[in-house]
Parts: sequence; structure tokens; C-alpha cells
Amino acid sequence: MWQDESVFILKDLYPVSDGHMLVIPKRHVATWFDATPEERAALVRGIDEARRAIERERTPDGYNIGINVGEAAGQTVFHLHVHVIPRYHGDVENPRGGVRHVIRSRGDYLGDRVEEASPAYVQHEFVAHAPHGRGLVAGGDDPLLEHLAAELVYAERFDMAVAFILPSGLELLAPYIEDLLARGGSLRVVTGDYLDATDPGALQRLLDVTEPYRENVELRVFECGSDRTFHPKAYIVHRRAGRGTAFVGSSNLTRTALASGVEWNYRVIDRRDRDGFESVAQEFERLLRHEATRPLTEAWIAAYRERRAAPSIVFPAGMDAGQEEPATPPPDEFEPPPEPHEVQREALAALERTRSEGNRAGLVVLATGLGKTWLAAFDSHRPQFQKILFIAHREDILAQARATFRRIRPEARINLYGARHEHRAADVVLASIQMLSRRSRLASFGRREFDYVVVDEFHHAHAASYRRVIEYFEPAFLLGLTATPERSDGGDILALCQENLVYRCDLWEGIRRGLLSPFRYYGVPDDVDYQNIPWRGHRFDEKQLTRHVATLARAENALEQYRKRAGKRTLAFCCSVRHADFMRDFFRAKGLRAASVHSGASSDPRALSLQRLAAGDIDVVFAVDMFNEGVDVPEIDTVMMLRPTESRL
Repeated sequence: MWQDESVFILKDLYPVSDGHMLVIPKRHVATWFDATPEERAALVRGIDEARRAIERERTPDGYNIGINVGEAAGQTVFHLHVHVIPRYHGDVENPRGGVRHVIRSRGDYLGDRVEEASPAYVQHEFVAHAPHGRGLVAGGDDPLLEHLAAELVYAERFDMAVAFILPSGLELLAPYIEDLLARGGSLRVVTGDYLDATDPGALQRLLDVTEPYRENVELRVFECGSDRTFHPKAYIVHRRAGRGTAFVGSSNLTRTALASGVEWNYRVIDRRDRDGFESVAQEFERLLRHEATRPLTEAWIAAYRERRAAPSIVFPAGMDAGQEEPATPPPDEFEPPPEPHEVQREALAALERTRSEGNRAGLVVLATGLGKTWLAAFDSHRPQFQKILFIAHREDILAQARATFRRIRPEARINLYGARHEHRAADVVLASIQMLSRRSRLASFGRREFDYVVVDEFHHAHAASYRRVIEYFEPAFLLGLTATPERSDGGDILALCQENLVYRCDLWEGIRRGLLSPFRYYGVPDDVDYQNIPWRGHRFDEKQLTRHVATLARAENALEQYRKRAGKRTLAFCCSVRHADFMRDFFRAKGLRAASVHSGASSDPRALSLQRLAAGDIDVVFAVDMFNEGVDVPEIDTVMMLRPTESRL
């Protein structure tokens, strides 16, 4: 790696961390105390050279520099060598005390007197590394997205100043933004209307994604008018204790610019160039408060749609902003309008037919994965249905439904009931059954206020809360959706939609048609006696269930079955946060690469966990109430059900 007349540098063949280097004297010297003053000075020079070599390829957050002298201190090779060990946030559960951990009980001498401020998941050995630590990120096979994803794992705040936002780029970055906001981080964005290139649908999607966290979000638009331009591209990641990294260069928020195009972005790291980082951060603050910036709101987006001309240019990655000629956008930047697949087309025809026969309600049974929400969005997008109500039992389903309806109705006003929006002005209202079923809430709606009502997971419809809502509204059409119409308690849900089964395509038919993947199902004996676990409402008591399933004996059995049956990428479903964390820690202790993903503070980062699972860098992701409605990771080849399920399979 490097040498002078006295010492040389090698990579450690058994590295403690990525980039671990050794500085070694050329003369045979047993220990530091046997080295001459000149050799000691050369070793110190070598430490500096080792650091420079490491930082050409990586971005460590700190270093341990150490020498072992004698067997009692751990020396195994009796030729003096100095360890230069790069350290990264999260590479051990508790780094406090550093080299004091050579005697473990004396490591964290501060104990609980200092509260660790790093993100919770960093304390669970989930470590993210950028592909390299060089200054220039050049795009192509060195995409900016991979560097941003690694940085955002440790972010407390993320600031973006980008001239143009397109839906394709936002969708790439949105999962990492949602992870940041879900753990209490903040987001600030300044974009612009320069040349009308920013897509209004992307701005609306940005509002949708950030709405649940609006107290920690600030979104602004730089209005150029006729006498200004706006063309910055900067991504600034702030960590704790004033640390941070900025990328300044040529990448707008588009798929090509983030993932595949030739784009040059220069990395500015605070500890390498404090003045440079602070100047970028300060200029962002100035831009955020510039007299030409306005808050990004739905009203602003609506006005922008009205006045927006066809963009004089939509920039392919890296194209100069000064170009005034129209240009063809890269083919991957704009997705074509969604079209229903074969089964959905059949269901849509059946729905149209049943309405022509005078029916005002109906049930459609589609297996999970065949697109029930898409079907509802397609079917309700007809001239006679001006106002839509979509009802579900979980907030994450409503969020997914909003994204789906937004694709079908990009210019519609789509509001979450109970959020900051006034539902009277909305074209599509998305509501949870828990909130909507309250009598005072129902009374705020007219009985015929909605032309089309969708009830998702209709197999729950016999519950009093659902019946109250279904019996209150008088829409032109009510659509019930379910994948599991047979109720375990024998209730007749078909009676709630006028005994009208409009269309059915179950799991086996979906597999037969090639729309769903075939699978092998292994039923494994379980020693848990579920009769001893209390039943609360529609499910087992979570604490009692966790106490029974989060045990070493059950984990050992799961691991044994995993090693017998599993493929290379496994998604495992758990019953609680504690259960998922327990299984993650157990599998890690057995040498497997595992993550735990849920809504709790101890979650590993969701987006990066799935990315690593798809890439084969993680073996198992343990999840709680995150992917029940599906997840787009086609590389997954094994599913483990570690919790009870009402599935008939």
C-alpha cells in the first residue's frame, strides 16, 4: 500500500473492520519498546499514510490505533505492527471507551451517565457503508443513490436543494426519506419551477409521503418568474453532534440522475472540510428563506398545474440547463399510465355488467397480489363516480391506497380523513374504520355524499363498526374487497353486499394463470399451546403471545427448519416488536445476517434492509405489520410465518 526506507503498510488479512491497515517496520523488531526513535517516528508517519489510504476508499467515523505488546496484551506475531482500524457508527453496540474494551468490564466507564444519541438501530449492529469515500461520485456504475442511502441511515436531518423533481426520482428516494421521518428525523426541500420542468404529480406525491410527519418537514418552491433561474443540485445529510456530509453537483431528483446517468457530484465531509461543509449548509439556509421561495401546498400545486406550459425542456441526466430546445425525456423517467391486467379486466367487466343489471353493491374476491386496490381505483375512475370513499382498517393500507389512486387520478384531490385536509373538498377520501365508525364522525357526512364506497378487507364487515358504516351510507355503488371471504366464525359477509358475488379469482387460479408464484408449503409442529393465550378482540393478546413465542426453544426450532428449507433471501413475519428483535438477535448470534423491521424505535432501517435483502447481503428480515399487504422484492424466495395466522393454507 505504501512504504519508505523504514516502514511499510499492508491490509490486515483478518480485519476488525472494513479498511483495517497494519504499519510494520522493515527491520525485525519484536515490540514498540525495542524500536529505535527513528523507527517510532517512521511508524507515526505510516499511521498518517494509512489513514489517507483508507479515506481514499471509505468514509470512517473514527479510528482506533493500537499496538499489542506481549502475550498478556494479545500479541500473537512477535514482529512489531501498529493497527490502524477505521471505525463506523454502529459497528459495535456500544463503542464508548474505545480501546478500554480490551478489558470488557472497563470499557464503558461512563456507564449510563451519558445518553447515546445515535439512531436506535445503529445500536443493533446494522452498519451502512458508502461504496467508497472518494470526493467525486461520478455516476454510471457509481450512482449517487447508493451513497445517499448509506448516509441517510445515520441522518438526523436531510436537506435537498434540487432544480427539478420527477416522479421516478422521488420514488427511489422516498423509502429512505420515510425511514428518516419515522424515526423522528427531519426533512427540508427547496425545489423550483424553472422552465416548468418539475412535475406537479411528483410534488403532490412528496406532500403525500411527508404528510404524516409534517411537524418535521419543510417544503418550499423557488418561483423563478421571468427574470430568475434556479438550478442547484445539493443533498445535505446532517448527523448528530454537528457532523455531516454534503453532495453538490449535477444530479436532480430523477431516476436517471440518481441511479444510472453519468453525473458528477462532489462529496464534502465536515471533518475533512469543515469550512466547505458549513458554506454549503449556510447557503441552503439562505435559499430556504429567499424572498422568491413559497411554501409547497396543494393550492400552490393546483395553480402550478393551471399555469404550467409543456416544459420547454425535460432534462436527460447531465444536460445543461442553458439549453432551450425541446428534448426527449429518457424513456425510464416517465412511467406509462397503469393498465389493468387480465384478471382485473375480467373483474372490471363483471362490475360494469352487475351495475347495468341494477345492482348497487357487490363483492369481489381476489387473492393477495392480484391488485384489489388497483381494481377499486380503476373501477371508480368513471364519469358517474365523482366522489369516492375508501375504507380500510390500518393506516399503512390507506397510505398504499393513496399512492395507487394517485397513479390513476394524478390531478384528483385525495385526502386522508382526520388529517389536516377538509374532506368536503376532496375527490377521494381515505378513512380508517376506527375513526369513521364513530357516530359523531359519521354524522358529519351526508348519507349520499359519496358516489362510490370501497370497503377493503370485507371479511371484517360483520363487526359492528363496519356494519354501522355500511348501513349509514347510500352510495350509487358499494364495492367489498377481500382475499378471504370465508369467515372463521361462520358470519355471512355476502349478505352485506346484496348477496352479490361479482367476481372471484382465488390463489390457485392466480397461480394457474401465471400471475402469482407457485410455492411449497411446509407445516412445522409448534409446541405453543395457544388455548392458554387470551383472545383480545380479533387477535391474541400481544404481550402474552410474545411471551409464548419469543423463546429459545422455539427460536432453535425455527433456525433448524430455516437451515433445512430456506433459500437465500427470507422474509419472516413476527407477532410483535419484541418478537422480531428477539429473532433478529438470535439469528445474528448464530452467524446469520438478519434485520428487524417494524415501527418501533429499535427497528433497523426498512428501505436499506430490503435493499440489502434483495442484493443478498442480508439473509433474513424479521417484520412486524410492515409487509402484510405485499412488498415488491421479487428476489425473496422464502417466507417464514413465526406468528399465528388465519390463513387457510
